[in-house]
Order: sequence, then structure tokens, then C-alpha cells
Amino acid sequence: MTLMATEKEEEIQIADYKDLFKKLIKKGSLFTLFKLQTEMIRELTADDEPDFTQKRIVDILGLLKEVTDDCLTCTKCHQPYNFRICTGRSYEKDNAIELTCNGCGDCFTHSEKRSHVTYFNFEAWGEVDNLRKRSRGFTISYRLSYLPKKALLYIYDNKEMRPELWINGYQIFEAEEVKSYWDYSKGLIKQ
Repeated sequence: MTLMATEKEEEIQIADYKDLFKKLIKKGSLFTLFKLQTEMIRELTADDEPDFTQKRIVDILGLLKEVTDDCLTCTKCHQPYNFRICTGRSYEKDNAIELTCNGCGDCFTHSEKRSHVTYFNFEAWGEVDNLRKRSRGFTISYRLSYLPKKALLYIYDNKEMRPELWINGYQIFEAEEVKSYWDYSKGLIKQ
């Protein structure tokens, strides 16, 4: 009878934990929650075996995935995200989570090692990669940096270096837009 009562109490606690997760995720705190939970588990299990710590982290990430799958959708296209858990074997803070939208190609990643969330768009990145492989007179690169514009055509003073089109991954999210900057830049270089 005691074992059943303990299991029931544990189920209630997990349900309460999921409700708390759901409220925080809906407020936009998924990545903060990920970071807080992994840090807290590492701190609380510092004297335990690394396998035990990693098991607790994977358990929490499983709960995060379950709740995120139920309540989080892409703000651009309203499709549900694919939530992926990436765990490491070294036990040295190398767990990560990834949200990917199949609808628009947005991808967000965050790991224990990093202080910030990485964002990029698969469609735009894929188009840049495709154009880069076909380039002849100039090249193209996808950059996750704060460029002043959506795209910059950089022409070097040294004539031996090919001009380079820099695509700002924080501002361009569609393959068609990448292609339009490519075509425009190609026209400018031919002049």
C-alpha cells in the first residue's frame, strides 16, 4: 500500500512540474528553463557519479520535450516544432536542445556550454550553400552576425580575391530572398 501511495505522489509531483514547465514555456522561457534545470541538476548531484547526473538531466529533458511538443508552435507559420535532445557522452556540460520548424525552416539551438541561443533558417542556409557550390565570379556566405543590412556585397581592394556576398542569417529567412540578392549582386559585378 505504501509503494502505491508513493508512486501516486510521484505522479502528482511530475504533473505539477509539467504544469509549471508549460506556463514558463508559454511565456517564452524554454531556453532559460533548459539552462536553469541542467545547472541545478549538476549542482545538486555534484557528489554523485556522472552517470547518475546525466540520467537526471536526460529525464528532465524528456519532460521538457513532452511539454514543448504539447504547447509550443512556430510564431511565423504556427506549425509545431520538432524538439530534439542532443546528449553528450563526456559528462562535461555538452547537452543541448534544438527546435526546428518544418513549415518555415527556422531552427533554434541551445547548449549547456553556450550563453546564448543560436538561430538560423534551414531554407535560407541551404540556398546559400547551393549557390556557393555553383559560384564562379564571386562567392556567397551565410553569417550569423549583426550586419547592418540584410545582405552586403563585399568587394576586396585586392583584385585577386573574389567579391563575396554576405547573407545576414538573422534577417533573411527565405530561399527566394537569398536568390534575389544573389541575382542583384551578380548584375552589379558584371557592370
